[in-house]
This record gives sequence, structure tokens and C-alpha cells, in this order.
Amino acid sequence: MTDTITQASAETVEELAGRLFMEGVASFHLSTVYLGVKLGLFRTIAERGPLTAAELATATDLDPWYVKEWLQAETTAGLILTDRDNLAEARFTAAPGVYETLVHETNPAYVGGLPLALGAVGGVYPNLLDAFRTGAGVPYPAYGEDAVEAQAALNRPAFTNQLVTEWLPAIPDVHARLADTTRPARVADIGCGLGWAAIELAKAYPHLHVDGYDSDEESITRARHNAADSDVADRIGFQVVDAAAGGYGDRKYDVVFFFECLHDMAHPADALAAARRSLAEGGTVIVMDERVAESLTPGDPVETFFATASVLWCLPQGRVDPTSEAPGTVMRPADFEAIARRAGFAGVEVLPIEHPFWRFYRLI
Repeated sequence: MTDTITQASAETVEELAGRLFMEGVASFHLSTVYLGVKLGLFRTIAERGPLTAAELATATDLDPWYVKEWLQAETTAGLILTDRDNLAEARFTAAPGVYETLVHETNPAYVGGLPLALGAVGGVYPNLLDAFRTGAGVPYPAYGEDAVEAQAALNRPAFTNQLVTEWLPAIPDVHARLADTTRPARVADIGCGLGWAAIELAKAYPHLHVDGYDSDEESITRARHNAADSDVADRIGFQVVDAAAGGYGDRKYDVVFFFECLHDMAHPADALAAARRSLAEGGTVIVMDERVAESLTPGDPVETFFATASVLWCLPQGRVDPTSEAPGTVMRPADFEAIARRAGFAGVEVLPIEHPFWRFYRLI
């Protein structure tokens, strides 16, 4: 059998083995980061350190032995700093940047959603194996609580820091319509998740009414709590709705947003068509989706992230419907335009909003 396979050079094999080993190290470390985020270890040590292992265990109500081992792992990885080698006597502090990246959920640099996503995927490996064999999907609820939290955590910093201050001002007519106090606008946030985008819109435009829609019951329940905690529940309504089926009643919207969700949907053209039918006169549809390259781009880390996320997360969730047409995470601009035209739009405009991960479209 090996005689028919082109043999790579020893140098190439060694290089690839080294790369895969380092990726394995990174995966194992992200798993210990997951524990630190979920159990409040990073938060406690960042806010109350320096602490000994025993003090950290007491403060978090966790087993001291496991906490000591976790500190050893994170000190070795450089996310935790110590004043001595003796783990039993050492005092530990969070390394610079840990608070911003793993504790402060709305900081622009926060990436605490990544280990949560890893945890969610780890829980559905058996489902993914079956999906590959049968062509079936993996329902979003199967990914568990970590998936709901990860999805929100990955997007919330941008919604908090950029949606109102950068993105909407780059669409002057939309910004002006939302800010018009003489004729209050109505907005739909399709695929709203935990509601953070809708909440930021309601906070920024006091006369605006926002309807948030999502197919996940757990997400909608949490979104309602988040709106109440943010004191905007009187101007936001959250409902469980299948975007492809519409279900918006006789409501007419001045703006319909799809924030990083269209590629997950089993029937994206139907979802866009339903949004088009719900528009008020002069209304518009804005779609934010992954800024994937226009063609296959081997070796690019962002493209690799999108492509692997499609395999592990987006496509399996989109294929639960047996008639699914889900494009997956890598929905290239030409693919999106084809979907928009099938939905009855004349075309799409790429908006002048720069972001390393997302591209913004206006449907015309």
C-alpha cells in the first residue's frame, strides 16, 4: 500500500509533526483555560490576587489539589505569575492582559468565548461522527449551555463597542432613521441570541422599538433577562421564531438586521425573503456575516478558523432540517449574492465597514 503513496521528505514530515504537536498543546491549554473561565479562577485571581493556591481554592469553593494543579498549568503557560517555585507556598497573580481577555466580558479584547466554544464542541463529538455517516445535523441544544454562552461572548464586545459608535454611522441613512425621534423606527434583530445587539440599539436610540427573534428557546429566555437587567425591556420584545417561516405578524420594519447568523440557517433565502416581506416602505435589510475570502485560501489562520467552525459548529446545526440548504460558515460573497437574489432582492452592496472577521452587506 505504501508503495503507491508519494513519500514526503523527512524534513517535511518532521515539520508537520511539530506543527500538529503544537496545535495539540494549544488545544490542551485552551481546555484548562475553559476550566479557569467557567469556574471563576481567572476572575478571582485577577480581582483578588496575589493568592496562594489554598486561598484561591477557598475563595472559589473548589478542591485545593485540583486548583494547585491548574495554577501549575497556567503558570507554565504564562497566564498566571508566581513569586516562587514551591506551589504550596507561592502567591499567584494574573499575568498582564488576562483581565481584559478572559474576565472583562465587554472589553474589545475579550476572547473568553473561545474556550467555551471548544467545550461545547467537545460534548458533541459522537453526534458529529454520526452526522458524517448519515448526513444528518446536530441540533443546537445538543451543544449545551456552553454553546449559548460562547456564541454571545464571541460577539458581545463588538456589539458593545462598535455597533453604535462605528458600524451604524457608516450607514448614514440607517443611522438617521434610527435616531429620528419624530417618527420612531421599528427594528428586527433576526437570530438575536442573548439579545446584546438589540440591547445596544435600544440604549443608543431611546425612541426605538426592537423585536428580537431566535429559534432557540434558551437564548430567548436569557435575552429577556438581559433586557430587563439593562432597563430596556419596555422597548424590546423577544420571541421564538423560525426566520425562514417569518412569523412576524403584521409588523413592518424600518431596518432588519441579521447579525452573524444567516450562514447557520437551513433556509437562508427563505429567511431573507421573509425579512423583505416585513419591510416598511423605504426599509432596508443589513446582513453581517463572516469576512471569508472570495476563494479557497490555504494557510490563512482566519480562513482556517472559519472553515473548521463550519465543520464543527455551523453546518451541523444548519443541517438538522432534512431539506437544509445551509451554506455553512464559509459563505463567500458570490454565494451570498446568489442567496439574496433567490430571496427576491436585486443584488447586494458591500458596506464600507472594516472589520477583520465580518463583512457587512446591504440588500438592494
